[in-house]
Amino acid sequence: MMPQPTGKPILATIRGYFVGCSYAFLWYGSILLGFYFLYAPLLPLLFINRRLYRLGTDMLYSSWEAFNVSLLQVVYGVKLVLTGDDLQHNEHALIVLNHPTRTDWNFLWQGLFHAGPNHNAKIILKEQLRKIPGMGWVMAMSRFLYLKRTWSSDASILDCMLDYFSIIRNEGGKQLVLFPEGTNITTISKGRSDAYAAKNNKPVYEYVLHPRTTGFVHLSRGMMDRNLLDAVYDVTIAYPGSKPLTEATLISGDIPEQVNLHFVRHPVSSLPSTYIGMEKWLEERWRDKELALNSFYTKNTNFPALSHSQLHPRPITVLQPLCLAGCSLFLAWSLQLLFTSWFALTWVVLVTLVMVGLENWAGGIQEMEIRLEHEALAVRTPSVPQEVEEDFEHLKHE
Repeated sequence: MMPQPTGKPILATIRGYFVGCSYAFLWYGSILLGFYFLYAPLLPLLFINRRLYRLGTDMLYSSWEAFNVSLLQVVYGVKLVLTGDDLQHNEHALIVLNHPTRTDWNFLWQGLFHAGPNHNAKIILKEQLRKIPGMGWVMAMSRFLYLKRTWSSDASILDCMLDYFSIIRNEGGKQLVLFPEGTNITTISKGRSDAYAAKNNKPVYEYVLHPRTTGFVHLSRGMMDRNLLDAVYDVTIAYPGSKPLTEATLISGDIPEQVNLHFVRHPVSSLPSTYIGMEKWLEERWRDKELALNSFYTKNTNFPALSHSQLHPRPITVLQPLCLAGCSLFLAWSLQLLFTSWFALTWVVLVTLVMVGLENWAGGIQEMEIRLEHEALAVRTPSVPQEVEEDFEHLKHE
């Protein structure tokens, strides 16, 4: 018998790349054009009214998130099955989830959008993503957290951002998103996780990596100490069909047909009060995740649902088609402007030079925002006169 071809038919491959490239174009194009024509005009507010700057950047980011979620659901047919707890409104929270693929954060947005439409999530990302034109700058302006993968530097970055969020706490709750595994599952990362398990007498996992507890404990304790933690959300993500392992997978058109997300809320009152207790707590959550994912993939068992309706894909909301229409009009307008206006091209070049300068030689746009806020705070908060400090020290020693 003649051997049967194992690859996809050529037409299916072409169609897949057409679908994947169209999504990539709309995804990245909307970010890039949104940065130049919506985000960049807000930059002067850094020096005039930072509260208004933060409100504007948060609103723009929420609008883009709604566009991306609507694009996935309405246009590309990605179903979302969301089970468990909803995000509480205006809550300071830490969200932790497993990391099976490089693209999990893109599909997490679906869960955040439907679990808490008014959320203000800030994802903790690798520093390398900050260098991507448009996307990296938008996330920096939206106060996402970038880590360098060196703990001495990362601890300072986390503390600096937490101090800043504490200063602006009256502007509403923030939800920080952390991937405690530190990286997605690959042959190399799984090998390291298995070696760690063998060395420390821990179970070998198939569906998750052993979490790195140092960053989680430092972050959660830092949020507690600043009264910025109302709850920790333990989130589990799974793909019952196609799994988007990398960005290249998405570009080839292998977009998942369905994403399952399970949210479990743990109020701060239920969490351990010690560092060791928090380490053990996280390890127990990951042990539970492994069992739940094993059952999900091998026995086709759903995540626990609070109601029967949660087992069905989330319906499209009334505003999602309107969001798609509005963002599509903006994309068409901005593209037309780029191709017909020298002023628009000059603006893009100028803004690019400004951002490259700020990011590479001025410490970064996010760092400038924090520095300006601290300077303004120092002006608003008069220092204690020296003689008063000396009297106070004298009384302390007495």
